[in-house]
Amino acid sequence: MKVIGIVGYKKSGKTSLGVRLARELERHGQRVGVVKHSHHPLDHPDTDTSKYREHSHAVAAISPCEAEIILKGEFGVADLLKHMDADIVLVEGFKREKTYPKIVCLREKGDLGELYDEMTLCTASLGKGISDYDILNDTHVEEMAEMALQKATYFE
Repeated sequence: MKVIGIVGYKKSGKTSLGVRLARELERHGQRVGVVKHSHHPLDHPDTDTSKYREHSHAVAAISPCEAEIILKGEFGVADLLKHMDADIVLVEGFKREKTYPKIVCLREKGDLGELYDEMTLCTASLGKGISDYDILNDTHVEEMAEMALQKATYFE
């Protein structure tokens, strides 16, 4: 499986880019997985599953078309990648991770100085003229998807 990151500050377009890239990569026949960092608890209030979470270390839920496993504790990206069944995984967040290449989403040009490192492939933004690629431009998303397929790190 291949892995590529999408990083940036809050409201920089990370999820918008991730969704558009996932759609484009699926058009290329790829099974896309996503690992997303959240600063908030993964809470599903008022469900039967949430009642078990209060008293369990791990909870799994299965429906006719999907399944989810919720584990308590601290985990890194590599811990979760072991469980992903995908051709390519988009990792949103984890700014300091340096084990796979990444696309940096910018709110403004000044953001790049703090986010750029040796794993940066390119920049993308919702604003015009501040990055290599425009997140809302279909041609740019196609180009970033091609780059992701070519430059993503293999994870085994």
